[in-house]
This record gives sequence, C-alpha cells and structure tokens, in this order.
Amino acid sequence: APPLTTRHGLSGSFGGSASSNGAGKGTAAFVNRAFESYERSANDGTDVAKTVYPSYGSAPWKDDGEAAKSNGQAAKATAGWWEKFKRDAWLLPLVHSEFWISAAFSLIQPFYPILASSRGIEAWKYGFVFSLFKVFMLIGSITAEKMINRITPTACYLFGQGGFFIFTILFGCLYWSPGGNVLLGLSIACVVLGGITNTFYLVSMFAVFTTRFPKYRGGIIAFLEFLWGSGNMVGSAIGGALIDAWAYPLPFFVLGAITMLSFPVIARFSSKLNQYSEEEENDDACTEKGGQSRSYYWLLIDPVFLADMMTLMMSWVILGFNEPTLEPSLEDFNLSGTVLGSVYTVQFASYSLGGFIAGAFSHYKLETFYSMVGQLFTIVAYLVIGPAPFLPFTRTLALVYISQVFTGLGMSAQFVCGYCHGLKRAVQRGYPDNLRTNGFLSSTVLTFAVFGAMVTPPVAGYVVQLYGYRKGTMLMFGILVVWAPATIALWLHSVFDARKKGAASEKESSGPSNQAGPSMTRI
Repeated sequence: APPLTTRHGLSGSFGGSASSNGAGKGTAAFVNRAFESYERSANDGTDVAKTVYPSYGSAPWKDDGEAAKSNGQAAKATAGWWEKFKRDAWLLPLVHSEFWISAAFSLIQPFYPILASSRGIEAWKYGFVFSLFKVFMLIGSITAEKMINRITPTACYLFGQGGFFIFTILFGCLYWSPGGNVLLGLSIACVVLGGITNTFYLVSMFAVFTTRFPKYRGGIIAFLEFLWGSGNMVGSAIGGALIDAWAYPLPFFVLGAITMLSFPVIARFSSKLNQYSEEEENDDACTEKGGQSRSYYWLLIDPVFLADMMTLMMSWVILGFNEPTLEPSLEDFNLSGTVLGSVYTVQFASYSLGGFIAGAFSHYKLETFYSMVGQLFTIVAYLVIGPAPFLPFTRTLALVYISQVFTGLGMSAQFVCGYCHGLKRAVQRGYPDNLRTNGFLSSTVLTFAVFGAMVTPPVAGYVVQLYGYRKGTMLMFGILVVWAPATIALWLHSVFDARKKGAASEKESSGPSNQAGPSMTRI
C-alpha cells in the first residue's frame, strides 16, 4: 500500500524537479518511514493499509477498495431483491384469482337461500344444493391430484378458473328461472360444474404455492386463507350493495367477470407454473430407480395425520351448518342486503386476521396448540350464536356479531394449523417434500373438508326446521365439544414428541464428548 504522504496527495520528494531532488529522496523516505512507524504504533501494530484513519474533518477515511466493496454489496443486495421479485412475479395473477374467486364464492351462502325461499323451496331442499356442491367438490378433489400428475398444474388451474367463471354466470342467471322444482333442478346442474372446477383450481393452487415456498408453508397457507377470508368479506359486502342497487344476478356477473382478468396472464406464464411438475418427473424417476417409492395412502391410517384432517374438517362442517341456517335465522331482524352482508363480513374479517395468527403459530411449530385454541373459539361461538337454551338471555344482533368473530378465528386456526401439521407429519413419515406430496396433501385436505361440508347442510336444515335455530345450534355445539379432547390429545402428543426428540439429540451431541473424557485420562 502507498505511504500516507502519497495517499493524501503529498509528493514523495516534498517539491523539486526530478533532476534536482536526489538528496530529497532520502528525506522523503525518512519521513515516510516515520509516518508508518507512528501509524503502526497508534494502531497496535496492525497493517497500515488495512486501518481506517481520521481525515481532516470529523468523518472517517476509508480505503478505496473497501468503499468499492461496500457499494458492490449494496448493489448486489438490491439486485438480489429485484431478481427475487421478477422470479416470483408470476404468482401475482394467482393472488388476484384467489381473492376474487373467493369473493364470488361468498355470494352463494347468504344470497341463494333468499332466492330459493322466495320461489317456494324449503330449507332442507335447498340444503341439498349446498350438499351436492360439496359432493362434486369431493369428486373434483380426488380427481385433481391425479390430473396434476398426468397433465400439468397450469391445465388444472385454468380448467378450474374458467369453469368456475361459467358456473358463477349461470348461477346468477337462476334469477330468471321458474320457481319450485325447476329452479331446484337447475341449481343442482350448476353446482355439478361449480363443485368440480372449484376443487381443480384449489388443489393445483395449494400444491404450487406450498412447493414454491417450502420454508414458509405456515405463512403461505395463512396468506392464502387470508385471501380467501378477505375475498369472502369483500364479496359479501359488495354482493349486498349490488343486490340493493339492482337484483340478485348483478354481483354474480360483476365478480365473475373480475375473476377472469388474470386468466390470459396465467396462461402466458404457464411455463413458470409447470416448472415444478417437470422437476418432479425427474425426482420421481430417481426415486423409482432407487426403489424408495411407496403409496401415499398409508398416511390415511396414521392416527396423527387423521386427527389433523379431522380438525381442519371441522372448519368446513361449520360452513356447512351455516349455509342453510344462518341467513334464515336472521330474518327476524329484518336486515337489508347490505347489513346482512356485514354479518358475513365480520366472520370473514376475523377469519383473515386469524389466518395470520395461525400462520405465526405454525411458523414457530405450535400448530397443535393453536388448533386446540381454535377449537375452543368455535365452541364459544356456538354457545352464544343461538344463544344456547340453557343461557338466561335472548338473541340479539350484537351476540350474532360476537359469535361471528369467534367463528372466524376458530375456523382459521382449525384449517391452517391442521393443514400445516399434516404436511409436517407427512415429511416425518418419510415422504419427499415435493410437488407430488403437496398435491396429495392438498387433495386429501379438500377431500376431508368437503366431506364434512357435504354431510352437514341437509342435516342442519332439517334439525333447525324441526327444533328451531336456538335448539338446533346445539347439534354443532355438541360436535365441537366432542372433538375438543382429540385436539388436546394431539397437542400433548406433539409436546411429548418434541421433548423426546430433544432428549435424543442432546444425548447424541453429548455422547462423543463423554467418550473423549476417559480416553484422555488414560493417556
């Protein structure tokens, strides 16, 4: 490194020409050595070239090489963030689709019962419409996992998105249908299409997102559920306002059109969506050659995995119970479409917030604990929504809003934590962490969820019609209370399992050191 006099712009000879300063060179060398000697002593003998010296002002002086290195690192960090954004920008249309498809989906539960009851269809009959929607979601969830492996995630996704758009438009057109059995038959025909296409879309979406972000699955699932909850919240509010502005079909047409805005963009970036499927084919080939392939259906006899699936199924059982019963029970309050939509808005706003809370607990490996808490939240919700017959007060709109808060928080905890712990359990059982595993998990999750939501609506509609809403809610309350001990047992199992693994790892880490002690003594 050059001496300090040269670095600060001083001549090595302190003036004079090259021909006349021969004697001055000795003086310059002496001065440079003196400066270097002083600098080394002032910096505890460290290398002068690697030391930061004070300048003439108050700011420290840095070596030009270090400054260039620092600037290069900052530029590299900026470029890295930009590259990450460009790499994952293709996910933004999927976010748009999830939000607005959820918004369109939210129109069915609060507004279809109004149309059906006004056309002479009884509650238990249009409850079958909701159930059949879930039946074909069940068929779609089983089929979608196989289709992802046989074709591509993009094909499944676009089939689901386009099909659900057609379903939304047709469901809005039911407004011009004759009443009675004709309307009931057309409704059933619509839900055949809607159920299958909706699950094709959901299975492919969850599989791609959870494969793309393996380190943040809890946060990703929570984010997707936040989009679902916020989409339902916005859809319920917009739907009520648009129906008040004109009639039943308007929100179905408007939101259905918005969902299709991302369709051409997703088709354009199909290669990005399919890249994980191509990587998966290579991984599967290697696995089969190694003889390590085994059926995923063995997971279905694992007690912990089954408990996770049952826990998340409870959230859809609640949805199935509310579909034919909640809106008719609010008729006593004589609510407008906007206020009616706000009841569902509170539920889905709480669901969205609860999704982030559940994602945080899942990220820190506390899924089983918070799923137990979520189960307790839903018990409280059905304790006050009626309210329960043994409580000494009558139903008010304030109690309905409070129950929707607990419902949203509890449902998000059940679904997000159950899903995340199910993924963790699959990996613990030795299955690879890849698209095929995530596709099977998303298909299984929706199969269990849809099965619960499929069975509940006709039973709920019949019970509420027979005993009234206040006593009828005790059916849902009892189911949740019965399953609560299972969530407690699942949490305790995870606690003991974590302690057991911690003790084993501590024993392994202390083993070599314990063996080293005696050997050193013998030496």
